[in-house]
Amino acid sequence: MGAKVAVGQFHSILYDVEANLEKAACLVAGAKAQGAQLVVLPETFPSGYDFGSRKLAHAQHIPGAITDFLCKLATEHNVCIYGSMIEKDGAAYCNAAPFITPKKGIVAVHRKVHLFGEEKDVFRAGDDIVLVDTDFGRLGLTICMDLCFPEFIRGLVINGAEIILNSTNWFTVGPQQGWDVWEWDHTKPAAVAVTRALENTVGLAMCCQSEGLAGSICSFGHSLIVGPSGRILAQLGRGEGVTSAEIPTDRVGEWRRIAAYLADRQAHGDLYRRILGYDRPAGGSVS
Repeated sequence: MGAKVAVGQFHSILYDVEANLEKAACLVAGAKAQGAQLVVLPETFPSGYDFGSRKLAHAQHIPGAITDFLCKLATEHNVCIYGSMIEKDGAAYCNAAPFITPKKGIVAVHRKVHLFGEEKDVFRAGDDIVLVDTDFGRLGLTICMDLCFPEFIRGLVINGAEIILNSTNWFTVGPQQGWDVWEWDHTKPAAVAVTRALENTVGLAMCCQSEGLAGSICSFGHSLIVGPSGRILAQLGRGEGVTSAEIPTDRVGEWRRIAAYLADRQAHGDLYRRILGYDRPAGGSVS
């Protein structure tokens, strides 16, 4: 058997934590009705995603009232829950995602490593990879932009991740038609998700905020679940909802004998060290 994973997509009501937690509870219940073992929720789902000055007023400690609610929800429905929130950690703030199990509560917290735009001005970036062992596989935790860095995802997989979880909010700033010159829409992050799954031969579940406005930010939904061959197993549209799929973790070995991307990496010599050159400024030449 594989892992039955669900994505619960909704558009958070900006700064209305109570209403957003109730929305999350409905989607978790729906995911359980579909037989899910794990539910992924969108980025900063308790308070909504916003660049405005009020967002930090709704930050909470981990553990705290929000995670207490999620722990009870996980226990009630016997599912694991993963999704990001704004965390107050001492004097700092983080875009953080606790991983919650029905029996042990919070077992891990991933803090977004690759911050986007104005997030850099207010959030402290995470500086580590986070993996969680479950009865249905080892999970690699990510938030939004983390997915756009192939070496970060590859690092999770090299350390044993069988499924990548991504709590996210892909959006445009202002009306989507204003971005036509870039053709930036839901097909781009979907392509990234498919590529990360395919090139690493792992499952992936990406949950987005559904279509809606928060200030000048326009989210566009289209959460999805991808298998280790890059096949899209389940996908939502623009609106709120939940969908689930079984990621065939029990057959990954079979697929990796066909698509030997990990085994065929040229990591035994110094080629990758020379061409990647993490100590070299961007744009520098290969020595």
